[in-house]
Amino acid sequence: MPQFSLKDAIVPEIFAPYVQNLSTKTNRFITSGITTSNFDISAQLTQSGTEIQMPFINDLEGDPQIWNDTTNIAVDSTTTGKQRAFKFWLAKAFGYTDFSETVSGAPIQETIAQRFGAYWTRTDQRILLATLKGIFANADIATAKMFDDSANAFSAKGFLATISRLGDLQDQTFNSIAVHSATYAMMKAQQMIDTVQPANAVTPFGTYNGMNIIVDDDLPIENGVATSYIFGSGSVGYAVAAPANAPAIEVDRNARENGGQTAIINRRVLATHVMGTTIADSFATTAGTVGIEALEKGATWDYVVDPRNIRVVAYRAKLDDAFVTATQKGSTDKNKKGASTPSKKVGD
Repeated sequence: MPQFSLKDAIVPEIFAPYVQNLSTKTNRFITSGITTSNFDISAQLTQSGTEIQMPFINDLEGDPQIWNDTTNIAVDSTTTGKQRAFKFWLAKAFGYTDFSETVSGAPIQETIAQRFGAYWTRTDQRILLATLKGIFANADIATAKMFDDSANAFSAKGFLATISRLGDLQDQTFNSIAVHSATYAMMKAQQMIDTVQPANAVTPFGTYNGMNIIVDDDLPIENGVATSYIFGSGSVGYAVAAPANAPAIEVDRNARENGGQTAIINRRVLATHVMGTTIADSFATTAGTVGIEALEKGATWDYVVDPRNIRVVAYRAKLDDAFVTATQKGSTDKNKKGASTPSKKVGD
């Protein structure tokens, strides 16, 4: 069988859907079912404008009046609102020189073709986690939707206290929990995880209280405290589209630069949004400039619905040092010292 080759794979009309499908299939947050199928905003992604507008009609409210034949029946009006979501214009290029490929013998072409989808998966998950960090940095949202038990370890009691933030919806809302690997190890030590072996599946997977468990080391650890997120079905909107006025995939060949160089360029427009939240009125969106730093700030966000209808809650709990690797401890120490990372735009 012939080897998978870049010259065969990079046919723009074929490769662009391939990359998008691969990045969707390998995104654990998407495949877990937390994204909503009602987030059909692909048309807005390719239209002009720096953000997405999602209008909604509020539920009917107000007390009924007494019915008699001496008083007119008053007519109340419904109220409306809107959610504002970011559009992210993202581009990435990977390339190689003819000389480096010849000398190294490394399968650079095949690697780029096969791994572009995985690259976008990591980027999309990074954007979602930055958004969650910013939303829960908003004091009003955190008060309603976070259980901060930083003095104690992750426990069943803490988990129940967290989902109680949904009030009478707590037993019919959640389907996934995202945890750091150190938290996951603590859950295993406490025998909190059930292993499920689906029919006709090779690999079993872990659940907690019937929820899918998503393990991701990009979840925040600060001063020995890990933040876990518990999601309800359809709690996050997600959509990707090819740009309207530029090719999604291009192969750029320059025979003179660096002795001969080839680059594969991928462009896309993305929306990731926690339903029920909105960009704060005080935040001005400018196309192509919104970075991770802005997403992580509480002042960027606000909410427009009853907080119970934001179907994500956060649980902060102390980590046991026995389950934290040396690398993770190093990250925690940096947080203690207040170290910062270089400023980057989304997708860099």
